[in-house]
This record gives sequence, C-alpha cells and structure tokens, in this order.
Amino acid sequence: MKTPDLVFRGRRLSSDRALVLAAVEVLLDPSAAQTAATAARTAVADGADLVSFAGTGVEPLVAWARETFPGLFVAVDTADPSVAAACCEAGADLIVARADLSGVAARFGTGYVASSLPDAAGLPADGMVLDAGVLRTAVPPPGDFPVLAEVAGDGTPAGLALAALAASAGVAIIRTTHVREVRQVAEMAASIAGTRPPAKAVRWE
Repeated sequence: MKTPDLVFRGRRLSSDRALVLAAVEVLLDPSAAQTAATAARTAVADGADLVSFAGTGVEPLVAWARETFPGLFVAVDTADPSVAAACCEAGADLIVARADLSGVAARFGTGYVASSLPDAAGLPADGMVLDAGVLRTAVPPPGDFPVLAEVAGDGTPAGLALAALAASAGVAIIRTTHVREVRQVAEMAASIAGTRPPAKAVRWE
C-alpha cells in the first residue's frame, strides 16, 4: 500500500509501499558505538528508509548518521527529554517517544511517534505517527494518523507473512531488525495492491 506523505523536520517522506524503519539498539558496552554504526550501515545497504537509535550515548550516532547518510531519515527512540533534545540538536528528524516528549518535538519541529498522540501546539498533523507497538494481527488500530508497528516474530517466516499482511492493511511504517526481508515483503504487498510495479514481470505460457 502507498504510504501517506509524512513531513519530518520539513523533509517529506513518502513511498509506493510501507516504509521500513531499522531499529538499532545501543548497549552498554565499550564497542557499542561501533557495533551500532555497523548495524546502521547494514540497514541502509539493505534498504532502510529510516533508522532509529535507542539506548545510551546515542547523540554522537545521530550526528554520525546525519553526516554519513544525508538522505536518510534518522530517529531517536527514548523516554528522556534531555536525550531527545540532544539528538534533535544533532540532526534527528523524528522522536520515537516512550514518554510525553511532545514539547521537545514542537521545539525542534521534528516528527513525533508515540502510542498516544497529543493535541499539542507546534506538532503538525503530517509529522505525527501512531505507534501501535507489536502487532499480532494484520489490522492496524483505527485512527486519523499513519501507523508505525512491529510484528510478532520479526524475521521469522510467520513474522514476515504478518508483515506483508500488515503492509497490505495499511501500516505505514514497519519497525524491524530484519530490513532486507521486510522491505521485500513490503514491496510484494504493494505490487499485489497495485501501488507499485512488480520487481520482475513474468509471463506464463
């Protein structure tokens, strides 16, 4: 299915399929930054539309991703307002909020992803996305905003089937750690729906 136009920090993002957000977790480890950077590089090579960084010490990674991949949409996944603000200063396009961070998003003009969306001044509707969490069925929750979700069994055959069904049902952004596979099923779902041409047309005799 075609993704509705989204505007994050003045940058427009749309596609003829569900978008793929690569979730990169930064762990408490001396090599964490290098590991996260490698994961982000792999995600971009595999076709991620967005990359989100979650964990501690993510501000330098946001700045690195912004400089290394200028066309990439970069997100911070946090509940900490100071981390969110620092990442926005480093160039983050959107906040995946684990608490009410609408004030930070309004201050920097970023996109805002949350499980409940406030009616807050300074948050334009085309930059707000509803986080549905982990989907165990293909039907996104009803509402007026685009939906971001991950699927149960991410990366497994059952999870990929559910990702395809979720994309067909209208989920705008699928969060995953298996970017290449999820992008492939999102493209397949869009081709079946007719919003994008098939990757390869085969004529059966």
